[in-house]
Amino acid sequence: DAGLVMRWGDAQTPSGNYAGAYKYDFGLDPDLTNCTIQITVTAPQFGPSGQINQVSFSIVDIGGLRRSWWWQVGPAGGGTPIEWNVSKTVKINTAVTGLGAANPIATGFLNTAGFNLTQSQSFDVDENGQWIFGQVQVPPPGSPTIFVGLWNYWHNLTVTQNTKAYKGSYPKWTQGPVVINEDNPPLILGWDEPSDYNNGPVMADDWECSDERPVTDIHWWGSFLGWTQPELPPILPKRFHIGIWTDVPVSAGNTFSHPGALIWENYCDSWVWNFAGYDEDPRPDGMENEACFQFNQLLSQDEWFHQHPMEDGMPNVYWLSIAAIYDAADYQSTDFYPWGWKTREHFYNDDAVRVMDTDLWPIRIGSNYTGGNPVELFNPQTEQMESWDLAFELTTNEELPQPPSGDVDGSGLVDFSDLAILADQWLTAGP
Repeated sequence: DAGLVMRWGDAQTPSGNYAGAYKYDFGLDPDLTNCTIQITVTAPQFGPSGQINQVSFSIVDIGGLRRSWWWQVGPAGGGTPIEWNVSKTVKINTAVTGLGAANPIATGFLNTAGFNLTQSQSFDVDENGQWIFGQVQVPPPGSPTIFVGLWNYWHNLTVTQNTKAYKGSYPKWTQGPVVINEDNPPLILGWDEPSDYNNGPVMADDWECSDERPVTDIHWWGSFLGWTQPELPPILPKRFHIGIWTDVPVSAGNTFSHPGALIWENYCDSWVWNFAGYDEDPRPDGMENEACFQFNQLLSQDEWFHQHPMEDGMPNVYWLSIAAIYDAADYQSTDFYPWGWKTREHFYNDDAVRVMDTDLWPIRIGSNYTGGNPVELFNPQTEQMESWDLAFELTTNEELPQPPSGDVDGSGLVDFSDLAILADQWLTAGP
């Protein structure tokens, strides 16, 4: 954004049908296999001075051969994939060919014999329109709908690799992001809560540990405030501080549960990432089109978190905190986009918490929570503040032990036949 406005026709242009196009030289990795191309188009109707009839998008390879999709444009409710005067986001999955590669499904598709997707050179965007003689007013980028004239508006072009979130071998606790659209790239509900190890706040959320397998992998989701590209910004956290805290439950003097004491920590500088999708921020003044990333950290054996023994078989409740660590000079750079932890709809127990104060700061082993506030969002439908959590997953390299089964004969039922076999084995096995 703000995009490109294509303007064509003038006072001397005779009435009739015309086509116009522009070429965007794609100067990055030319191999576009298994990618999603996304672009937003506004195709206007000019009233007495005509309208756009079709729009198309083409990938052109280094030899000039092309693969193209085109869409009919028409009135609202008329059954056309793209409506007049409405901004429509078009997605093309290059892992698929034909009409179905596009969303909305294209009206037509063309693939030149010999086209090479691994040597993509440029994108062509064009349209066909009916021009009726009249005055042409060209809109500036960002404000296309308040003007009339013979023009078309394309913006928000992105190219992203089709990726899937990493899954650990054996989940120990899973509360990943809420994906509201499974397209490539996915659309993820939530916003990023800044979590800064140096300056605070430090974000934390509670989780339940119901078995004694260690935490060996940590996965979390986040964005960089204002960053919309599917690759990481130029300035990154030098490390992440990951902590596990005890739990302070709700009580007569405590209106919301929160972390207690920090009992485990890891300074994570070997994390890996993948692009996860784009944010759908539910806040009225929320950011638009922020890119969301999944971060993954594999812990060395001497770094694993081992829970305290469970008392009377009751699970332990802990809090996980994750905060970005930046160098002091990073905050002054014009390329600085601060990291934030991705929120998600309420999942477990109490709200996520912004840790504002501890008795030892920056936080470290032995720090005790002394102040903070819960993460909540006003719901205009219920007219109430609602709890929000944070997106993360804890995994382990140990399979969950399976309880012994009484189905000895493999029939799928525990019945007298199984008891007879057990009794016979007991009698023949000796003392």
